[in-house]
Amino acid sequence: MIDDILEFIFELLLELVPNAVWKVLLSVVGIAMTVVGATNITESIRIGAALISVGTFLFISSLLSLYRSS
Repeated sequence: MIDDILEFIFELLLELVPNAVWKVLLSVVGIAMTVVGATNITESIRIGAALISVGTFLFISSLLSLYRSS
């Protein structure tokens, strides 16, 4: 029951928001993760490095996807 409701809301959200908006949102999240990783690298090298690498991957992949789609 709850799964069906959540699936309906998720599909509705995906239909209403264009792909370009999702790509820009992912690039902003990637930048934010990279900044948080850079500030946390002094406390924990592993967590900081993981955040930097995932954030950089999100940022670069979303920009490449935007570039290829236009």
